[in-house]
Amino acid sequence: MKFKLMSRVAAMIMIMGFAVSVNAQTATEAVDALKDGVAKSQTKDYLGAIESFKQCISIYDQLGETENENRATASAQIPNMQYKQAIGLYKEKKYDESIAAFETLKEYSETYNDPKNLKRAKSTIPKLYYAKGADLYKAKDYTGAIEALDKSLELDPKYPMSYVRKAQVYKDQNDEANFKTSVDGAITAAVAKKDTKTEATAKRLAGSFYLKAGANAVKSEKYADAEKHFNTLMEYKEVDTDIYYQLAVIYNKQSKWEKAIEAGNKSLELFKDAGTTKDAKIYYELGNSYYGKGDNTAACDAYSKANKGDYAEGAKYQMEHVVKCK
Repeated sequence: MKFKLMSRVAAMIMIMGFAVSVNAQTATEAVDALKDGVAKSQTKDYLGAIESFKQCISIYDQLGETENENRATASAQIPNMQYKQAIGLYKEKKYDESIAAFETLKEYSETYNDPKNLKRAKSTIPKLYYAKGADLYKAKDYTGAIEALDKSLELDPKYPMSYVRKAQVYKDQNDEANFKTSVDGAITAAVAKKDTKTEATAKRLAGSFYLKAGANAVKSEKYADAEKHFNTLMEYKEVDTDIYYQLAVIYNKQSKWEKAIEAGNKSLELFKDAGTTKDAKIYYELGNSYYGKGDNTAACDAYSKANKGDYAEGAKYQMEHVVKCK
């Protein structure tokens, strides 16, 4: 009986010893997995490092050592490794792969309680869609560009450069309605962020678009369109003598005499080349406006002031043969 009891105790000691041995070996494996993760991270094998850190965590969890310091270290490194993997793909312009990697970073950041990397992921993904859209725009894949830029704005409606790129797409497509919506969105977002550089970029883009559209409409004798484009231009570009001069010409072509006179006088107010004959064209248009209105006295006065430089011959003819100024 005594022999049986001793045998049973000896067996239990052997089993307990084996268990201790297994536990010791497993803890060593956890440390080895942690070291392996560090080594892989140093060679920029970030995905391999993540797998090693996960293995380390898994072993400690099996041991019930959820508060182990090494486990905490491994947990903290997983989001960092994923960020490096994602940002590396971004730098290589592998946008789709990088977007997927940052989405994984969001998951890891939530799982391992890393608010810093979660914020990084959320702020970077819209920029990635913007970068993708910008590249597709350069490649003239307008459909793909709009799709990517819309996704960028869905994630961050206040990112002004995505609106700018959309405006560029619509400018190339001569889609005035969508162009204006996009460029206005860019300006609103830029002002909200106090981003004066992007605001200026959007306004220059709009100025270029409407100046060209207005000039083309004048050339095509579509004066109502030209009037609309030049008036819209003033929403984005600082008004100057030339814009009002163009409007004076456009209003005259439509027999809108009062508006032509108003535009002509504003053009003169902004005229800065005193001592030159460059204002002759403004006075000539004013002469046309007053004559059209039926105010011959004012027409003669305007034509007399236009009687210089390149407009001398035309102004003299108007005074002598059309209005018959005295």
